[in-house]
Amino acid sequence: MPTTTVAVRWGELDPYNHVNHATYLTYCEEARIGVLDGIGWDMVTLERAGFRVVVVGVDVAFKGPAGPGDSLVVTTTLADLGASASTWHQVITRDGEVLVEATVRAACTDLDGRPVRTPQGFRQALEPLLEPG
Repeated sequence: MPTTTVAVRWGELDPYNHVNHATYLTYCEEARIGVLDGIGWDMVTLERAGFRVVVVGVDVAFKGPAGPGDSLVVTTTLADLGASASTWHQVITRDGEVLVEATVRAACTDLDGRPVRTPQGFRQALEPLLEPG
């Protein structure tokens, strides 16, 4: 399972000295982009191939706060890979404790934003990220 380590920065904290809830979405995005880079499909490569992957929905469960100086680990897998859409499962932990679980629904579009089927080469690169079962 691909992981991304994120260091909490001072500017990401809310008045309660916790990571602001919206910042977790940025951490998840950073991790997903890192995973795409790791499988050879960075954002430039996607665009050169004539398509994009866009987020169409997010469901986030906050289970505990992160704070200043914390080192967080974002684990990213695919829960589902459909014809044109995918469902990403991301878990953010600190020292093994689950702080956030996110389900991110994404879809492939052409460069004009119209839905398209997931290109075969991209699909094959994503398949190893699928969760077992």
